[in-house]
Amino acid sequence: MLARFSVLALALGSPGLAVQAPPPPLPPFVQIEGSPVGEPREPQVLFWQASQVICDGGARVAPAQFVPPNPQPIVTRLTTDPEQVTIRFALDAEGRPRDITAANPPRVRLWMRDFMPSLRANRFQVDGPKTGCTISYTPVMQSIAEAPLEELALLGVAQRLRMGKEVWERLSPGDCHETPRLAPLSRSYPDFRKLTRSEGTRNWTFVTYDIDTDGVPVNVATALTSGYDALDAEARAAVAAGRYAGGPRKGCLQAWWTGAETIPAPPIPPASEAQGNPACEIKDRWVKEPRLVFPPSYQQRAIEGWAILRYDVAPWGEIGAVEVVEAQPSSEFGEAAINVIRNARFKPLESGLAGCIDRVIFRIRAQPDHGESEAAAH
Repeated sequence: MLARFSVLALALGSPGLAVQAPPPPLPPFVQIEGSPVGEPREPQVLFWQASQVICDGGARVAPAQFVPPNPQPIVTRLTTDPEQVTIRFALDAEGRPRDITAANPPRVRLWMRDFMPSLRANRFQVDGPKTGCTISYTPVMQSIAEAPLEELALLGVAQRLRMGKEVWERLSPGDCHETPRLAPLSRSYPDFRKLTRSEGTRNWTFVTYDIDTDGVPVNVATALTSGYDALDAEARAAVAAGRYAGGPRKGCLQAWWTGAETIPAPPIPPASEAQGNPACEIKDRWVKEPRLVFPPSYQQRAIEGWAILRYDVAPWGEIGAVEVVEAQPSSEFGEAAINVIRNARFKPLESGLAGCIDRVIFRIRAQPDHGESEAAAH
């Protein structure tokens, strides 16, 4: 996906830079990136159970659309156990979370890659805006053998099917994944033009099938699904149209998903409201331009955001004293924006600058984002 960096706080109205946002990391089924690790252990999956949402005055708010955080794979013995995570936020008039921040200390943040993005994808039943809302997530660890198949499927989609053999054998036991593998002679694909997307989350489906001696898929069936009937039907038709060499086989599996529909950011205050230092309004100011890196979990869920930053500039062009004035829909966009600005550099100045104000806008530019498994491999 493409994202756009815009510096709009200046009266000069310099154009934004359109840059390629790096794709989200796609780790194999090994461990949570950055997690404390110990000795190898039986592979497990970490799920999160959500509490009820309570807002100011003790009012309980029910979800109209609930999107849970993605499960996470664990294959090493952790030196610290996952802790309960609490998120604070407000709700707009449509029940969409905003002003999202974490209530936990930094040590817990390594577990939190998808909490704020998934919460933004939720909608709640409200009769108007609400503030002072909280939700807590309690960790639940289960072995691959015990984990619900629906959760393993969700894990597979989140990891773009980079899962261990244990997961594939749970999802579709049989000899289809064994070597020598099936050789695809012809492949067919769902017609994604007929399908719609869901805001902030992927629709997905897993199709099981066998291959007869003529290489024709038989016993084609939807095994696991997010519940989008049109995608289920398109996926079954695509699987049935394929032809393979190397049969007969049993327990084959293909997975397909749609990309998420973009969730726009809350409105950003007009640039004219910024109270920055006018001396910062310099044409052609960058010797090293800002490079936007879209937060991966938000990119995967197609969630847009922005941040307004205040910072100082040294005479030699280095940027420092960066602070977030405001960020929406979550504080994580402020953290990402700080990295954008800190890694940039002004051209040398006669004297330093203080109190510069800039806006960093994280915007999704729509592109096809769908996927499928290697049918011959699984």
